Amino acid sequence: MKITNNHNLPNHIVQLASRSTYSKGKAEYSVTELLSPPRIRRLREQHNNELTQDVSEMLWALMGSALHVVLERGTTPNTLTEERLFLDINGTTISGQIDLQENTPQGVVITDHKFTSVWSVMNGKADWEAQLNIYRYLVEKVKQQKVYKLQILAFLRDWNRHEVKPDYPPAQVHVVDIPIWDLDKAEQFIQNRLELHRDSKLSHAWGDGLPECTSEDRWESETTYAVRREGRKTAIRVFKTLQEATELANKEKGYVETRTGESKRCTGNWCGVAEFCDQYRASLPNTERQLED
Repeated sequence: MKITNNHNLPNHIVQLASRSTYSKGKAEYSVTELLSPPRIRRLREQHNNELTQDVSEMLWALMGSALHVVLERGTTPNTLTEERLFLDINGTTISGQIDLQENTPQGVVITDHKFTSVWSVMNGKADWEAQLNIYRYLVEKVKQQKVYKLQILAFLRDWNRHEVKPDYPPAQVHVVDIPIWDLDKAEQFIQNRLELHRDSKLSHAWGDGLPECTSEDRWESETTYAVRREGRKTAIRVFKTLQEATELANKEKGYVETRTGESKRCTGNWCGVAEFCDQYRASLPNTERQLED
């Protein structure tokens, strides 16, 4: 991947962004890669030399790297930071680097640190739950240590003290407790993810099409219908069906505003490979597709 500097930021920031220290060691899949949709992983591999990212878009990744340095300096006798564990599963090695493990009388507490949004904390992210439960699986299988608790320490980029209410995080740094799966569930989940990636790799090698990303993979929001009335700033009510919205709009002498669903991972290119993805291109209206061409 090539790092660009479209906004003429100082060179030392560019150098810092270009200096990758990440390594998954002698593993075929890191936990992050295992959780990534197979289509995205294969497209990143195939087009790695063509991918670009501007240094201005890498701020939070740099902040995350800086946080890990701080964590290493703050190690106490009961904690272990940045340990990478490896496990062979049916001939395939996976690895995961755990931010923080704390030994307590009840067992190990695993903490992962994330710079994230308030929305993510309020709505939850399935990947967080899967990621930390795989870490727990690694600790219990590799180190034979009981894991007592899983948690995310979330640093909220867009937190606003004026928005605080009962369902809003009370502070800019917030602890999110993660449910613990039983080990059988975690093992089956890992096996399923490995199978998905193996099938994708074989299909790609034989020249077949890549498996499509699911709605969940694409962060797809559904189309909704808001009943509005002139002079009112907010919607009277939002429906999932046009029929329900139309009926209320007629009663309220208002109108229906269609809020079109969106595959946000694709349209925002959060996957980094949208320009190379035929699934994304096929989802575009004809006019947009022609502009892309």
